[in-house]
This record gives sequence, structure tokens and C-alpha cells, in this order.
Amino acid sequence: MKQVQITVPYEKTEAVIDFLLDGLSIKNIMKFNADNAIVLQFRIKDDSINETIEGLKSRGVGVEYGFVDILDLKASLPREAEEKANDAKIQREAALAVEEIYDNVKKQASLGFDYISFVVLAAVMAGIGLIQNNVTVIVASMLLSPLMGPMLGVALGYVVRDNALFVKGTRNELIGIALSLSVGAILGLVLLFFLPSIDGVIQAEVEGGIITEITRRNGFAALDIGVAIFSGAAVAVSVTRGDMSSLVGVAISAALMPPAVNAAMMAVLGLITANAVVLNVGIGSFALLGMNIILIDISAIVMFKVKKLTHMADKSATWTAVTQFRKTSLESLYHHPTPEKKEEAAATFTPVEKKEKSKELPETNSAEAEKSE
Repeated sequence: MKQVQITVPYEKTEAVIDFLLDGLSIKNIMKFNADNAIVLQFRIKDDSINETIEGLKSRGVGVEYGFVDILDLKASLPREAEEKANDAKIQREAALAVEEIYDNVKKQASLGFDYISFVVLAAVMAGIGLIQNNVTVIVASMLLSPLMGPMLGVALGYVVRDNALFVKGTRNELIGIALSLSVGAILGLVLLFFLPSIDGVIQAEVEGGIITEITRRNGFAALDIGVAIFSGAAVAVSVTRGDMSSLVGVAISAALMPPAVNAAMMAVLGLITANAVVLNVGIGSFALLGMNIILIDISAIVMFKVKKLTHMADKSATWTAVTQFRKTSLESLYHHPTPEKKEEAAATFTPVEKKEKSKELPETNSAEAEKSE
């Protein structure tokens, strides 16, 4: 259940209410008179929120004038009886409004200290898990990996035609990948220092067909392509429902963090030891990483379009926030035109000598008048 709160100027109130009642069939609209505007509130089901917000935007509400706030209600009484027709209908549209999805994805795509810290920590744990061939540690690194957020920013920014979000997601994703590769390169140097013969071990495993956490990321197969496609689609569905699950995060991070660390670690080992087999493992991991990034973004974009997400209209600057104004008793910004103020005479400076002459002038004129009589 959602609660929608609309703040509109006085002269727009009647038109907005009529559209809510007749155009959107909204019931139980509450109207509040604020100091300088009108506030409308009503509750609506989750599956109707996107249609309602898009309808309001088509009439200019929240775009050319007014504010639209969407509040999430955890519980609401009395409970409305569900119709059987609604139970049989399969809903394809997003359960959240585009603006809600946008705000959630934008937060996850932000670059900050926490994002950098989680990337570094997850990369270190992924490297340790790869070296130890420990699946548990690798899964722990998947849970810490925040690389999913910027990728969602890229996909959603493309769908809603927001260049700022698209560029932001791309930049932060590249920063996260660069940090992961740097950690992998450092781990490769450390590994070569403590285990000088590690390249021979990896070469023997590759040539002997032994599958470990390192050798299994030597390129990609059809199943890896399927994992990337299904992961991107699944995370897009979760975002539109507002219930991001940990399993989806694992699926995304599994396709990014371990290959990134493995690619840099094997590339450093292969270059320093001049071992072509180990270097090919690093190149294969790079190919797996690139394939996953591209397919996850493409599948997420397709799913966003399937969920009928559209571009968001830019807010107009012609209507200034009502909180910046105070309505006085003589005039109102919204429902009465501002009365024209009379022009006041400009203040002038008169020297003292002129003031004295002006005082003497009337006396002189009165004396001449008496003589004339």
C-alpha cells in the first residue's frame, strides 16, 4: 500500500482533483489547506502506483508545477478485499514507481568510502579463496561485493534516458573493476614471493585437466553465458519489486569479483614467470569478466523494458518551491494576482541653502501680493 501526497498551487487544485476522481478513479482524497498551497493525500495499491504517477506527470504535476511524494505504508487498516479478477491477472508492470526505482539504484551506484572499502575487502577475500581453493571464502567475497550497484545504474540510466546516472554507473563500475584488478595484481606478487613455484602448480593443473577455483575461470562456456543473462534479468526484477534479495547479489558478484581478481593475479604471475599457460588463464578470466559485464547490463536493460519502465520527464524550473514563500494577508502567490504597487518618489538630497531659500520664497510672494492690492 502506498500513500501519495501532492502539493499544488491554489489555482491548480480543482483541475488536479477532477483528474484524480475522473481520470484515475482515486477515492478518499483528503484535502488540506496549507499556508501557501493545497496538499492532497490518498492511498493506492502497489500495482497501481506507476500508472497513477505517470498520469499525474502527463498533466504536469511534479514536472511543471507542484510536488509528488510517495510514502510506503507497512500496514494499513482496514484491509481491502482482494478481487478474484486481480488474483487471476498476471502483473507485468513494476510494483514501484520509476522515481522510487531511480532513487534506490542511484544510492547503490554512488561512489563513497563504503563502496571502495567493500570492493577492496571483497577482492582480498576473493583472492584468498582462489589461492586456497576455498569456495566458502569466495562466496563470502561475493556477499561483500558492491559491483552490482553501478551496473544497475548503467542499465537503468539507459532505459530512463538519464545520462548522468548512466555516466555515474559506468565510472563507478570502472573504478570498482580497477580496484579489484589492483588487489589481484598485488596478491599475485605476494603469492610469487611466498610460493615461487606456484606457476608450475597452476600449469600442471591446467594441463592435467584439474578443475580448481582458479582454472575453472579460464575463459567461459555456454553455462557461464546463461548465468550472466539470468543474473542480470533477476536483479532487474528484484529492483522493480523493491525486495533486493541476497541471492541475486550473490549471482551478480559471482560473475564479476572472482574473475577480476583471478585475471589480474594470473596475468602478473604469467608475465613475471614468462609462463604462457598461466598467462592464458589470466586472459581467459579477462574474457569471462568482460562477457559477464556486457551480458548482465544487456539483460537488465531488456528486463527493465519488459517491466515497462520509461524515461522520466525533467522537472521544470518555472515553478518555485512553495517552502520558499510566505503568503501575507494582502497578497497570495498562487490564487490572487500580486497587486501593482504605486511608484514612490525617489528620495532626493536638498542642500541647506536651498531649503532656506525655499522658506523665504513664500514670504516674498505674500509681500508682493499685498503691494499689488
